Amino acid sequence: MQTIEDWLGQLGLGKYADAFAENDVDLRALPHLAESDLQALGVSLGHRKILLAAINGLAHQGPDEQPPGSAAAEAGSEAGADRRLLSVFFCDLVGSTALSAQLDPEDMHELTRHYQDSVAGAVTRFGGYVAKYLGDGVLAYFGWPMAYEDHAERSIRAGLEAMAAVDALQSPDAQRLKARIGIASGRVVVGNTDGGAKERASIAGDTPNLAARLQAAAAPGQIVISDSTRRLAGQSFEIESLGAQELKGFTSPVALFEVRGEREMDSRFEAAHASGLSKFVGRVSEIGLLLDRWELAKAGQGQAVFLSGEAGIGKSRLIEAFEEHLQGSQHELIRLQCSPYHLTSAFYPIVERLSRVASFAPADDRNTRVEKFRTLVRRYGEDPSEVGAIYAELLSLDVGDEFRPPDLSAHQRKELLVRTLVNRLLLAARIAPVLMVFEDAHWMDPSTGEVLRELVSRLHGAAALVVVTHRPEWSANWASGLAQATTLSVGRLTRSQMRELIESMACDIPEQLAEKIAERTDGVPLFAEELTRSVVESGKPSGLDAEIPDSLQGSLMTRLDRLATTAKEVAQIAAVIGREFDRGLLSKIAGLDDRALEKALHQLESSQIVVEGGVLHDALVFRHALIQDAAYQSLLNRRRRHFHEKIARALVEQYDDVAATQPELIAQHYEKAQRIELALPYWVKAGERALARSANYEAVDHFQNALAIAEQLPEGPERQRDLLAAILKLGDALFAAGRMTDSLAKYRLAAPLARKAADTQAFVRAVVGLDGSKFVSSNSLIETVPLLEEALEMVEPADQSSRCQLLSRLARAYTYLSDSKNAAKCHDEGIELARRVGDKTSLLELSALPFLTPAPVKSVMERNERIARLDEIRRLAAEIDDDDVQSRALSVEAYVSTELGDRARADRAVDALDEIGTNRQHLNIQFYARIARAMMAILDGRFAAAEELAEDALKLGMRTLGAAPEGVYGMQMFAIRREQSRLSEVAPVMKLLIEENPEETTWLPGFALVAFDLGYREAAQRRLSELARARFALPLDGKRSASLSFLTEVAAGLGDADAAGTLYKLMLDYKEMTVTIGMATVCFGAASRYLGVLAAALGEFDRASEHFEHALEMNAAIGSRPWLAHTQADYAELLMKKGSPAAIKRAMSLSEHAWSTAAELGMARLQQRLKSTIH
Repeated sequence: MQTIEDWLGQLGLGKYADAFAENDVDLRALPHLAESDLQALGVSLGHRKILLAAINGLAHQGPDEQPPGSAAAEAGSEAGADRRLLSVFFCDLVGSTALSAQLDPEDMHELTRHYQDSVAGAVTRFGGYVAKYLGDGVLAYFGWPMAYEDHAERSIRAGLEAMAAVDALQSPDAQRLKARIGIASGRVVVGNTDGGAKERASIAGDTPNLAARLQAAAAPGQIVISDSTRRLAGQSFEIESLGAQELKGFTSPVALFEVRGEREMDSRFEAAHASGLSKFVGRVSEIGLLLDRWELAKAGQGQAVFLSGEAGIGKSRLIEAFEEHLQGSQHELIRLQCSPYHLTSAFYPIVERLSRVASFAPADDRNTRVEKFRTLVRRYGEDPSEVGAIYAELLSLDVGDEFRPPDLSAHQRKELLVRTLVNRLLLAARIAPVLMVFEDAHWMDPSTGEVLRELVSRLHGAAALVVVTHRPEWSANWASGLAQATTLSVGRLTRSQMRELIESMACDIPEQLAEKIAERTDGVPLFAEELTRSVVESGKPSGLDAEIPDSLQGSLMTRLDRLATTAKEVAQIAAVIGREFDRGLLSKIAGLDDRALEKALHQLESSQIVVEGGVLHDALVFRHALIQDAAYQSLLNRRRRHFHEKIARALVEQYDDVAATQPELIAQHYEKAQRIELALPYWVKAGERALARSANYEAVDHFQNALAIAEQLPEGPERQRDLLAAILKLGDALFAAGRMTDSLAKYRLAAPLARKAADTQAFVRAVVGLDGSKFVSSNSLIETVPLLEEALEMVEPADQSSRCQLLSRLARAYTYLSDSKNAAKCHDEGIELARRVGDKTSLLELSALPFLTPAPVKSVMERNERIARLDEIRRLAAEIDDDDVQSRALSVEAYVSTELGDRARADRAVDALDEIGTNRQHLNIQFYARIARAMMAILDGRFAAAEELAEDALKLGMRTLGAAPEGVYGMQMFAIRREQSRLSEVAPVMKLLIEENPEETTWLPGFALVAFDLGYREAAQRRLSELARARFALPLDGKRSASLSFLTEVAAGLGDADAAGTLYKLMLDYKEMTVTIGMATVCFGAASRYLGVLAAALGEFDRASEHFEHALEMNAAIGSRPWLAHTQADYAELLMKKGSPAAIKRAMSLSEHAWSTAAELGMARLQQRLKSTIH
């Protein structure tokens, strides 16, 4: 337990210990001492100021907290050094060497003592700590042992006061003294480094060196600060740049700034936000309440609102927003800003306000000040003869005999002054409604508090609204029973409001990053603003994971420094455990008995640093994530590592459930303890567990961590083994998550490593994974065939499972490469082997092969066979119950069902695909579902929705599959733009594709159709003839039927009977199907419609009618409104050519239906075509 003697000793004033003891003054009495009491105890003037400044700090503490310096003293002796952000103050006496030569040693000693006392008094008054006296130099810290949210501002204020105090000193021979001061702010290690008392305030880092160099660069009477100090101090001072200068010990020029003096500001909020305000979000109900109270006040029912909220929650911003609502209405704003530096300065905010209103300036002579004073007194019609002397005394103004003070006792004068000040405010409210704001009442001096109390009690009948902002530790219990008083607690913003605030500060910030900042800042606007600003300034998202911004560090550390030593250390250990922690684990790591731990936790809870809650039983949670960060970052790295390892071992040895269900937690602690060899198996276990639960994104993260660790292991066989295993597992996780481009890279990396290690199983896994990644991302399988063949040769005859897997992949690759002979061989052998060994996955792969290339359906029997095979694939997929297998089967089902005209089954398949992709974290499956939904939207004629879905699919596909999705997007946009008569927008893209891939014939039919639609008939004929000469030998791929349909419209439109005849024969294979592009990309309706168009072009009207009737039926059945309308238009054109009255009547009916659909869906091309028929 600390004594009064200890406390005085820490201030360097131990000589007064006996006097304090003789008068029974202990730590409990300190907050109640006035300057007159200290004078009675025999304390000198300078030392009284030092003691009063130190006592001020007690006003911020609770019953369990320690006097300033005591917690840090124990921390120095027990907990060692801390990592801190602080401001280092270095003051030097100018010309001390010359003075020493001129003065008697005793005189010089006395002069030095007065100088040091003057500087130390200024330092202590603003909460600084005098670390060392270096001859005539004074080294001080602001922000240690007690942290302050405004440590930079305090250091500058101390510098200004110290400089003024030194200027007032003179030597025995009447020489005026001068000092120079350097101040720098930055992160340091400070405290006890070896347990010895003399090293209690040792400091390490660049900051003290910089402060010393800045002091050396300063001119006599000058205060020079660093750029970091300037930024942290805000706009409270007049600061002038001195440019960048070379300083000894620093490799590059350093920016220097001179402090010229204090800047006049109405409020702390204005000083902190002089560069501009962020967007005001939320607070609708709070603004509404203030406006309601304002209306009552204007009507003469004076009101007071006590606005409570934690630091940074937005109290002052709320007042600013409220004031904006009052602009344009007549009123007077009176703002009184309380100060943390003037807790014992009577009426401080009132004096400051009156001085500003009077426009007093430092350069004013006595006559000027008196004249300004007279104007001030008469402002609200007060009688100068009655109040002049009172105000003059308050402002410490010499007005001569003009205003004689009343003959009253000190107590009576105080009462009169309070009454006069309240009267003045009420007089102002008679002229115009008054909004009076008492800012930061938690720093209010007692005398101003008396004014507030009397003012609120006398508000009845006054057109005044008094708003008092304060932090929760301060309260106005005396106002609780007053009808005119309202308490308003300002709470945290919602997550969506936080994102709105963040995005207003950084409009292009990624949504995921904005969400992370919102999560980390827990609804506190100031935290969000500063963290967002820090991330933006860093220029990279990783800035979020860096140390807490300097602008928040002091504010957060202040809360921790007010704790007793044990409580603070418990908070630091809890911070290493995590945002949420349970008492049991904390007790084991802290090594405290139950009583000591509960006492520490009680203080943490009463200080609102932690709260009850969390998922775990008997758990506590840090109230703010950033407080946890501050506690964690204050620990030295070696102590962090020590606690992380201790936590990891405790979890492994005593928490079996955690080891089983949260291996990633153990891995994190071991990794942060730099025991990476112990972390690796737990990252692997975490990844495997995540994959088993379809938490694929998390699995990717875990295996990435495992791979990063494996790469750091020392060279040797174990490293190669662990590295190969980590690469393969990461490849599997990436594949499961649908990130095919990334999984392909990992499998490609693993294959040669497995070959070099002669690890057959690993080689098979790598090759199969590589093949799967290329297949899913629609890449050519040429690369995989030799690797699959090599793997097939490597596997042992007894390893039939691997052989079966490789055969199924080879059969698929050969099929895609049109090697039918080898495809059939591998298919047949694979089917037989898969059935024998019970490999259902390979059996499904092989059974699905016929669906990978077009298989025309020309009869009901073939249709039924196809449906039966589809049912078999779905049955196998259900038995296997694997997401990848299920999605493969569903993709086939969606595509084939659409081809067969079974819209209901296709829709069910797409819904199931979407569910698996979204709920089980498969990006590639989400992509397939999205393009399928876009296809269905096109089929419905919902073109705007289809375009949006197609664009979403493209973004998703580019993230997961590389460039392959561009082709899918191109086909879907081609279909949409053609119906909208906007083909000219996609024509250049198709032309470019053909020029870049001259051997690729896939795009030629589409380009021919575009040329024809745009009126380039010769170009269209040229392309058609070119393909006709090759007998329309189009690739046997998923685009074949669509390509034939494109050419159908070109041939019919150009009247090319030869081409039409050939195309008719080719299209007959698809008579019972729709024209659908593979991967469920686009469905162009019933193939019968195109057969009808070709038959009509060949003059076979009856056959054409049969096809059109069939097309009308199928398009209506699948809900294909756009292509039903096209069929109606095509059929109407044929019927008009027949010319009979019945045919013409039917044609007009069909045309009208087609026109109605085209008009509703925005099918401009069809509308243009129908105009001649309808009109």
